[in-house]
Amino acid sequence: MAGRESAPPVRGSGPRSETPGWNSVAGATPSTVRAINDRMTLELLLEHGTLTRTQLAGLTGLSKPTATQLLQRLAENGLIVPRGTTSGAPGPNAQLYALNERAGYVAAVDVDEHRVTAAVADLAGTVLGEVSDVVDYTRDEDPLPSVRQALSDACRRGGVRLRDLDQVVLGVPAAYDSAVDRLTFADHIPGWAAPDTLGRLRAALRTELVVENDVKLAAVWERGHGAGRGLPGFALLWAGTGLGLAIDVDGSIWAGATGGAGEIGYMRLGLRPAGAGSLPATFDDLVGFRAVSALARQHGLPDEPSEAVAAARADLSLGMPFLSELARRLAGGLAPIVAVLDPPLVVLAGPTCVPGGEVLVQLVSEELRAMSPFHPRLTVSEVLGSPVLQGGLDAGLARLRTRLFADGGRENLVPAAREAR
Repeated sequence: MAGRESAPPVRGSGPRSETPGWNSVAGATPSTVRAINDRMTLELLLEHGTLTRTQLAGLTGLSKPTATQLLQRLAENGLIVPRGTTSGAPGPNAQLYALNERAGYVAAVDVDEHRVTAAVADLAGTVLGEVSDVVDYTRDEDPLPSVRQALSDACRRGGVRLRDLDQVVLGVPAAYDSAVDRLTFADHIPGWAAPDTLGRLRAALRTELVVENDVKLAAVWERGHGAGRGLPGFALLWAGTGLGLAIDVDGSIWAGATGGAGEIGYMRLGLRPAGAGSLPATFDDLVGFRAVSALARQHGLPDEPSEAVAAARADLSLGMPFLSELARRLAGGLAPIVAVLDPPLVVLAGPTCVPGGEVLVQLVSEELRAMSPFHPRLTVSEVLGSPVLQGGLDAGLARLRTRLFADGGRENLVPAAREAR
């Protein structure tokens, strides 16, 4: 399950890295220099919280008169606001400025077969409201009412009007083909697979809708906050209700020609028989939800894979045979993956892998060393909560900040009503 190719990639762990050459002014026009200074100031306010004119001048190298003009311009455009004054230092108190967190709002929606979760965050990244509802997307029913209701409830909890959302990022357990604006590999969620679902959702929300594969969004979080920070790339293997692989290359997620890169549940591990006969097992046949549930029952563990892995790790005297077999199967799928990608790191993620912790990491590493000359470092994701939801907020904030910060808000002036709320 890999993300789509049309959305701009989220690069690096902070906003400065999203625009290469952000501090280069050689040969720039006055308007370009102004845009660079605007973006640099907004990113510094995002990083530091509040700054005085003098502090801003010191951090940017701008003169105090230029810093004054810049702050005034950004305040008029609604992107910054006065936020108190300094105290306790010699001389008169200085005005502090901060990013106007109400200048924009993003929402993320995490969809799986049996649940929809939505969250809303302001421009500073503060989560204002979150809700999670039980649904059944395995039936061929329209998913729009449940998504709109979840978004409305999350907005209500956060004190945000639904129409004030600047962007919604939708994370789905399927591939997204941007050429036809449709989900593929989505037979398990038939309502979402309908050809007009995404178009109708866009029309209903009346805001920018970004559709991403759920595993890609988990990798976005891992790049910004987890084990992928600062690395040239990594692979994230997700095992849970479904299987997926996200391939991060310097902050960009490889999507493939139709958005289907990373759909490793369909990967067959072996040759097709020369004559008539059964096809070799897929990776899903080995470590998919049903396969791990069956394996757990064989070892007297709970049917739910996440519960089985947690129980096995808690009592290794009983659980080690189960974990060892699970690790053997995971390594069997990882071996061809690492031979093709040669990643510096593989992150084990998803409800099946995360409860195994370092015990599962060590077992998979040993199995992989026994069968492959490629020995990437393995780790387990340490995200708390939904990495898909948090990655969706990260991706949405990166896109919104890029748009707003690029021109100091001149094309996206903040409505007076939003300032007053």
